[in-house]
Parts: sequence; C-alpha cells; structure tokens
Amino acid sequence: MEQAALLTLIFTILFLAQTLIFTYLLLRLKRALRGPVPQTALEKSLEENLEEVTETELRIMKELESSGMLNARELSEKLGLSREHVARTLKKLVENGFLVREGKPYKYGLTGLGKKILRSHDITGESTKTH
Repeated sequence: MEQAALLTLIFTILFLAQTLIFTYLLLRLKRALRGPVPQTALEKSLEENLEEVTETELRIMKELESSGMLNARELSEKLGLSREHVARTLKKLVENGFLVREGKPYKYGLTGLGKKILRSHDITGESTKTH
C-alpha cells in the first residue's frame, strides 16, 4: 500500500509540474503573438489592404478620424446608412486591424494602421471599390 501511495504522489507531482510548464509556455506564446508587428509586415499589409478599401469603409474611417470614438448607431446616423450595414463593415474593419472596438455598447476608433490607410489613400488618390 505504501508503494502505491508513493507512486500516486510522484504522478501527482509530475502532473502539476507538466501543467505549470505548459501554462508558462502558453503564456509566452500569447505574449509573443501580441507583440509588435514588424514594420515590413505592416507596410505589406497596408499595400495589400489599400486596394481593397471600399467607399463605405473609407467614409467610416474618415468619420471616426474627425469625430473620435463612435458606436454603430451614431455612425449610421451621421453617414445615412443602415445600422446593419455599418455594423457589418465595422466588424470587417476591426478584423483587418483598421479599427479598435471598446466598451459596451461598442465604440470604435481608428488604429495606427487605419490612420496609415487614410493617409495613404489621401496621398495616392486611388479609387475605392463601391460597396
């Protein structure tokens, strides 16, 4: 019986050690993934996404640039678009990294990448897709 108790204790200690190591490695991975994006990757993303910015997305980003943080209802009223259309567009802009979403109800604001997209669009004068 004493040998079984000793084995149980050893396996318990090994399991706890393994769990701690796994948790530590997951936290390191999470921190690494949240780290700063290399500038070259940002520039590449900017070039790829500049061509894909729709007129509606551009209007939303320009409104947020001038008005600051707004929710979907406020944006839809200011732009004369349906709240549903604005909400779908906001979701896409957040997923692309152009906007940040905070609070409840969600308020949206430009990220650094979103500001770069606006600046690049103003500089290049490229036409956007209508959507």
